[in-house]
Amino acid sequence: MTAHGAADRVVTVRAPRFPAIDSVRAIAALSVLAYHLAIHLRLVGQGGLSPYAVQLNIGVAIFFVISGFVLYRPFAAARAGGEPLPPTLPYAVRRVLRIVPAYWVALTIVALVLGLSEVFTPRGLVTYYGFLQIYQKETIIGGIGPAWTLCIEVTFYAALPLWARLVRRVGGPFVRSELLLLAAVAAASVAWKALILYVVPADTPGWLPAQVSLPAFADHFAIGMALAVASVAGVQRLGVPSWAPWLLAAAAFALLSGGVPGQGFEAQSLWRHELRGLIGALVLLPAIWGAGAVPALLRHPWLRWLGTISYGVYLWQLPVILELQQRGWMESPGRGALAVAAVALTVAIAAASWYGLERPVLRVGGAWLRRRRPEEVEQPMRAGVA
Repeated sequence: MTAHGAADRVVTVRAPRFPAIDSVRAIAALSVLAYHLAIHLRLVGQGGLSPYAVQLNIGVAIFFVISGFVLYRPFAAARAGGEPLPPTLPYAVRRVLRIVPAYWVALTIVALVLGLSEVFTPRGLVTYYGFLQIYQKETIIGGIGPAWTLCIEVTFYAALPLWARLVRRVGGPFVRSELLLLAAVAAASVAWKALILYVVPADTPGWLPAQVSLPAFADHFAIGMALAVASVAGVQRLGVPSWAPWLLAAAAFALLSGGVPGQGFEAQSLWRHELRGLIGALVLLPAIWGAGAVPALLRHPWLRWLGTISYGVYLWQLPVILELQQRGWMESPGRGALAVAAVALTVAIAAASWYGLERPVLRVGGAWLRRRRPEEVEQPMRAGVA
């Protein structure tokens, strides 16, 4: 039986749940939290584990790969099954409700507490509330610093339905055409980065924004989308022990933290970027197909709960660290107490955000969509949280 035929047997538009992915989100969010703690507690550059700590922002790549997998799978399943693509309006409503309210509330509170007056200027309102901060060098890490990745996510959300329609129009055997087109996207993304790094002068105003926009990270999303295609095509198992992808991810992370092939800043940047995408895929694999010790860890209720509130963890971690620093916690009671307090406060605020804002908003939105057209509500409201 062909890959397309196998997909026809197993596919429905309703995407199955992959609950272990929540735990992978937790791991990604905690890695970014550890990264910000290491940077702001001045642990980087002091030898020892410093080379590894500075690469803990690997969580960003993991989030991008997750989004590519979870959000593209319903579109790929619909195409493979010969069914209509998921309607755009419910998809767009879910994305807006999942991302925007919690971010706008967090941005407003953070800007008021930390005194970020530029957020409330006419230009700042458009830039920060409109997910446009990555398009100007001066604003990339303004507002809520990690939100630069949300700007990339939002661009991906907007592009995904268009991509799904383009792929369907191109046609061809499902697996082959999907993977070839995704390989072309990844190659174009690498070419984009190479062009910026090797050709465009570093003092060009758009040099840095070009490196933190969707074209520069399209390969990471494409990796997740390729995993979605494989899942839809009926791949049931990894064919290796469930711990093997994580062992390979650990080896890749060690390489990332040490020396990677290539001489010079440009070559090193390209290699590190691609290694991050590979690590993102390897960390995610057991949550999709694995069985055994690693998936048992991913099924742990506390880890899954942290994954449920991971969006709030991602939004609030850096502002909490900065506020504690402003209050003098680095000096007294000290860096250890600051780290513990930052983790506890971040988790508490993230939980309050989820139970008090995010989940109610999603429920109201889901109810509205069901009243509007029940047959369109096929995907879980929380799919693809970034």
